[in-house]
Amino acid sequence: MIEKTVNEGLAMQAQVQTTPRTYLANAFSLSMIPLTEKPVTVKFRKISLEEARAMLSNGFISAVGHPATAAALSKILGVNVPTNRVAITLEPGATLIVFQLALGRLAPGQELGEQEIINAWQSGKAYFVLVQVE
Repeated sequence: MIEKTVNEGLAMQAQVQTTPRTYLANAFSLSMIPLTEKPVTVKFRKISLEEARAMLSNGFISAVGHPATAAALSKILGVNVPTNRVAITLEPGATLIVFQLALGRLAPGQELGEQEIINAWQSGKAYFVLVQVE
């Protein structure tokens, strides 16, 4: 019985390690792509709130480093989005969902609060983008 449980646990661990990851972030950078001699294809597509929710429903890694953005996304998406200021690398097969604000450049040092981010979403000045690496 113990041997079976250990084997099942190892099989689950192997499955978790080989499953492509899904990330949620508030920005995209070329530094997220591992550059090699081999060409890499990156695809971008605007997605709906419903699509974003569905893609995140099986779990995700937050790469949202700004607390107000994480709090606003938690309310918009209806799931807990922890603040997590990390650098991520998108390996082939990985999925990144970017919450993109379309407000233009902010003044130096200006930060948006949670309600301002929610207001931007509600007024159509923010959207989700699906980023896929092949």
